[in-house]
Amino acid sequence: MMKTSCATLFVATTLSLSAWGAGSVDAGRAAFPLCQSCHVDPPTAARFDPYRFNAAGLTAAFQRVPAMRGNLALGAQTINDIATFLGLPDDKSNDTDRLLNWAEDTYMQLLSPRRQVTGQLQGYTYRYYPDTGIYAGSKDGFAWFYDSRTPGAAILNLGTLRSFLDQMPNGR
Repeated sequence: MMKTSCATLFVATTLSLSAWGAGSVDAGRAAFPLCQSCHVDPPTAARFDPYRFNAAGLTAAFQRVPAMRGNLALGAQTINDIATFLGLPDDKSNDTDRLLNWAEDTYMQLLSPRRQVTGQLQGYTYRYYPDTGIYAGSKDGFAWFYDSRTPGAAILNLGTLRSFLDQMPNGR
């Protein structure tokens, strides 16, 4: 029988709240080459400053510039992802670290101490929080949670990374 800790129930319940709409930096990085088919500038170029974390501004640019109107077919989510990538264009930015940083700032008592080293093991990207015995991370596009201090606890799938990114304030 799988045991569930109070911490697990708290995290699962509070993370099912409605979306804020932050995009995926990983998906935006993958989609950005479409922009580079016309724009030769790197994502750090000043020309992209108005669109960093600004999907509405990027959508307006696609509507305003005739040569870019075809990009509206990418859809709102992909445009949001590109705007997020433009806001975090360095190679070190990734969705797991963004999510864990946000979760640490949001659930300070549960994920303590903050800003632990991110590790890799058997396909998981994770952080261990020694004050609480919690492991939190991602694997295959899903968020995972494990309370090492609950006897018999299983690794709990909390849902897709995308569902959590949608809950983060834009620009995180």
